[in-house]
Amino acid sequence: MTNQTVQFQGLGRWSGNAEVFDTFGRLLGNGSDYRHVQLIDDERIRIDVSFVGPFKHSGHYFIQQRERYRLYEGPANIGYAEVLSEQVVDVNAYWPALGLSQRLFLMIVDGRLQLSLAHMSRGEYLMYVVVGQNDRVPEHLPNPQPNLISGTHYDLHDDPACGRGEILLHRTGVWRGVLTALDQVGQSLGEFEYTQTLELRSPQSLSMQTAGGAFHTLTCSALFVTNQWQAWTTEDSEVVGSYSLSGGRALSGQFYYRKAHLRCWQREVTTLDGAQKAILQHWYRGGQRIGSQFGVLTFERR
Repeated sequence: MTNQTVQFQGLGRWSGNAEVFDTFGRLLGNGSDYRHVQLIDDERIRIDVSFVGPFKHSGHYFIQQRERYRLYEGPANIGYAEVLSEQVVDVNAYWPALGLSQRLFLMIVDGRLQLSLAHMSRGEYLMYVVVGQNDRVPEHLPNPQPNLISGTHYDLHDDPACGRGEILLHRTGVWRGVLTALDQVGQSLGEFEYTQTLELRSPQSLSMQTAGGAFHTLTCSALFVTNQWQAWTTEDSEVVGSYSLSGGRALSGQFYYRKAHLRCWQREVTTLDGAQKAILQHWYRGGQRIGSQFGVLTFERR
């Protein structure tokens, strides 16, 4: 990252499918998500948004681009976005028409696909988790047909796999890729190979081994107990912590690496086919962030 304003890479039309979950990770229904992103001048962007699903909203808002951050100026969306790269933002915002605060992680993959994970809260109460996948739409083409899992909210509400037949984030195999790392002031630390190796031992138990990255290079193992909606470690794990799942394809959690005495705040979102996932990690020593890393991992089944 340089001292220049990081240019926004999400211009154009985006159309996609969102899956909306309640606070326990149970499906409430799909949402149709449309966004038109226009550059007004070198520092200002207008976004027109329409979302129809378990909750509904349409409107527009403006974004001011600054060095390493963006200001969401309303009227539909008010807040602050930390710019981690041209493709990645971490947003804290408020939607006045909904009365909901939002914590959003969004990553553009290969310039044509957006993966996002939004936590929508009122006060400290989590009301919705929105897992999104949007495609860039060329100007001369109509909006594409969304990729939906057929079924009703009634049938899928109690299915932790959301009709896919398996928890995409709990499959036995290896997630592998390269993460970009930044220090506590947003300066680049470089790119680092990173792997997660998972073994689903039973419907209630899985092991995970992580290796690589910028902040904890040692290979670490963790054993999780899971009810398929959440997972938490046993006391003898090298990494301890817990996370929640949404539809089996989005993860939110915090982990403590015991040997390094570091805490990791982590978000993950898979593509609808489960072949790739976007990952964001913020690393802390106590309450002080020491850096971040993010990237796209590819899955290899074993």
